[in-house]
Amino acid sequence: MITELTQGHADLRVLMLDFARAMEGASPDDMPTLAQKRIAFSQLFRDHMAREEAMTSALPRADLPPEQEQVVRDHHRGIVALFLRYSEHVKCWTPAQIATDWPTYRKAVLALQDELRERMAWEEAHLHPLLGKDRRIAA
Repeated sequence: MITELTQGHADLRVLMLDFARAMEGASPDDMPTLAQKRIAFSQLFRDHMAREEAMTSALPRADLPPEQEQVVRDHHRGIVALFLRYSEHVKCWTPAQIATDWPTYRKAVLALQDELRERMAWEEAHLHPLLGKDRRIAA
């Protein structure tokens, strides 16, 4: 199961890079193509978050040492903050707003991508080892 999370991160990184590259020479006129990429990323992001949350929630938290319990708490807080930031970004950057201020939109996307890359690196270093441990997890 941990392989799914690692692969999910790899897939998200590929979609983010693809989107960033597509934005390099694009203009607001390219929004239909970019919108398809944006939707594909959004769906993968939500699916991945749900899968990761399910695995994290299934941990037998009463048995976790305090430092591992802290990792779980930090993960929950971090992912909620990132999801809220992402939701606000999507709400703020409507197609009309994107067309009005393309350079700022591109900058906002790249900043959000950097945040997600940092979050995934943290998860891979701290959360994934915890989830990958041989435990009996109730479904």
